[in-house]
Amino acid sequence: MTTFSVDTHLFRELGELLVGRDSTALIELIKNAYDADATSVVVYAESLSHLGRGFITIRDNGIGMSEAEFERGFLTIASRTKDDRARRSKVFQRRYTGQKGVGRLAAHKLARRLEITSTRWSGENDRGRHPGHLPAEGETVDAVIDWDKVEASKTLAEVNDTDAISVRSIQTHQKSAGTSITLRNLRRNWTPTEHGRFLEELQAFQPPPSLTEPLPRNVSKQLLFASPQVRDIGQAAGNRFFVELEGELAPPDDYWTSIVEAANWIIEIDADRKSKQVRFSIAPTSLTLDDETIDAVSREFVMPHPFPTLGPFFQARILKRTGRGPSGSLKQWAGRSSGIRVFMEGFRVLPYGEPTDDWLQLDKEVAERGRWHLDSDADVAAQLSEAEKDPKAGLNHLPNKHYFGAVFLTERDSLGLQMLVNREGFIPNQAFATLTSIVRTGIDLSTRVQAAATERKRADRRVQRRTPDGSVSYLSPTQLTQQRMSEAKAHAAKARELVSAGKVESANKEILSALSGVEEIASSAEGASQELAMFRVLASVGTQVASFIHEINGLRDMATAVERALTSILDMPGLPREHRREIAALQRDVGDLKRSVERQAAYLIDVVTPDARRRRSRQSISNRFDTGARLVSGEAERRKIKILNKIPHDLKSPPMFAAELTTIFSNLLSNAVKAAGNGGTIRGTARQRSDGTLQVRVENTGQVVKARDRERFFLPFESTTTSVDAALGQGMGLGLTITRSMLEEYGATIQFVEPTSGFATALEIIFPE
Repeated sequence: MTTFSVDTHLFRELGELLVGRDSTALIELIKNAYDADATSVVVYAESLSHLGRGFITIRDNGIGMSEAEFERGFLTIASRTKDDRARRSKVFQRRYTGQKGVGRLAAHKLARRLEITSTRWSGENDRGRHPGHLPAEGETVDAVIDWDKVEASKTLAEVNDTDAISVRSIQTHQKSAGTSITLRNLRRNWTPTEHGRFLEELQAFQPPPSLTEPLPRNVSKQLLFASPQVRDIGQAAGNRFFVELEGELAPPDDYWTSIVEAANWIIEIDADRKSKQVRFSIAPTSLTLDDETIDAVSREFVMPHPFPTLGPFFQARILKRTGRGPSGSLKQWAGRSSGIRVFMEGFRVLPYGEPTDDWLQLDKEVAERGRWHLDSDADVAAQLSEAEKDPKAGLNHLPNKHYFGAVFLTERDSLGLQMLVNREGFIPNQAFATLTSIVRTGIDLSTRVQAAATERKRADRRVQRRTPDGSVSYLSPTQLTQQRMSEAKAHAAKARELVSAGKVESANKEILSALSGVEEIASSAEGASQELAMFRVLASVGTQVASFIHEINGLRDMATAVERALTSILDMPGLPREHRREIAALQRDVGDLKRSVERQAAYLIDVVTPDARRRRSRQSISNRFDTGARLVSGEAERRKIKILNKIPHDLKSPPMFAAELTTIFSNLLSNAVKAAGNGGTIRGTARQRSDGTLQVRVENTGQVVKARDRERFFLPFESTTTSVDAALGQGMGLGLTITRSMLEEYGATIQFVEPTSGFATALEIIFPE
């Protein structure tokens, strides 16, 4: 009779084709333990660099096998023992991870000899026993497979006539069921590099507890779920599955706690089968909330599932780090452990999340600076705030190394996903495209939320520069534009040189840097145009005020006449006492009004009259300080604030308009009165420094300006006033901006500095020599 004949070379072919890596082969054997309802697996390795002495043992406490089950399952190629309709394990109703019945042949890839000892559980009636204590039957299967002897035979039929496979049942005193598999006569000795890579892959085969357990309270509140669904199981106890790596497989220090505490944002995704919706939650961690320069808020988004018929439906948790990376040994570990990984039934699917894998194209986007790329689903886009819709949000893309996360898939909810034959990745079909799209949408949303939260911080950084001594100085929009233009020109010139030299890749980097500078120029120009528009409005108001001086003087004369009339009435004999009190109070109010109008009139005469703007001259700093002080003296008296002028009378400014210096001091003193507090003190000092420059200081008690806000308050519309003051009004946030702009015209600088003893805040002006 003619029939099929199978060459024993099949084992070698299957062993090599089914798994592409040594680590995958070993993980296939760990999966078998999971399918056998084990709750504990110990994987031990010794002498991996020596072919003769090296061995690996996988020991579990699962249901084990009888001799008949071993022959029917383990020794039957592509057996159907896991092909029942339910496809669930016997004790915990776990969804089987194996499909083709050939995963056990992965052991062929690792070693030439396979030793198996297995004790079966006693039966179906013990299904409810505590995990790890499944009672054993009276016999143990003891089997050995010598792959070299198997392959020495030409066909599988001839193997039966050899001692290549040995199976026997022996009496045992084991009380608990379980299986032990030992791989001996390793096929090759691993070099240190190969050994290290093998360990990295093996140690990451299951998700870390930091991504599967509830988030620590000191990191973040609960978002979409306390713990993601990692596996499809029928009993809660079946979720207990621990793998210990020992011997030469023992993992290094667990740095996951440090990674969680260093995260700035948490991203959670829930693609739900029942609702056919996908929910996204992006939340700042406590580390981000503690940073007062970041306006961080939690955000949730919802969209219809893009492929509701087949899914996949899944949950994901991703940690995002936005700052500088770790250092030392933690840096090396983070480099190996970063990325967004994919897990099926709790077992990792390679290569997703490896340093060389960019399945979400995050590294690609960073390299291309995808400014306009963030095109989320229309339903999600409608939920974005105005700040989150910023088309420049793409410039905040972060590469894979800034993410530590996991996507948790189950067989039941991922029917459309098909694993490649070598267990490394999915077939790129519609289901996989949907998975990629959903996860990428979550990342893009987090980028937008992060960009909106850090806009103020980035605005501060755009107008700052570091000086040679390490301090930070302000760049006006004009200066910033000029600096960026110079840098962009330099990069463009360098790119031309590199192209001429044939170094195209280096030239591309220079071009990207030049484009980045152009983007900064556009941003600065936009800010400058907004400032200029507001300054035009203020200029027109100032022009109107200049023509209003005579009317103010008329109001002053009218208030003086009313005050005199009230004085005459009070001098009339026989005036009733109650009327006298009322008229006296009215007289005081009119007097206050007259003096306030006089101060405003005097200020306007100093600032807007032709004499104040006729020519530049060296101004007495002390006199201009007094002029500004008169403007706020009424409110200072009401609050019992002392204004001390300690400026020497002989110190003069560089040639400038009197109106400008008066405006400068009025702005500084107005802010100082608001901040000094009742009974406070304001002091003006000045001195000629040894380098010829002139130093002027205005200091006040009361409120402290924090270091992080010192430059921000010089930005347009960043008012130092948080409440409306009845007398002085609420600041527009332009006083310090205008002051700095005027001083820069003369090469002078102004900045917040550390105050002297007894004062809370100090502003310092340095006039050039």
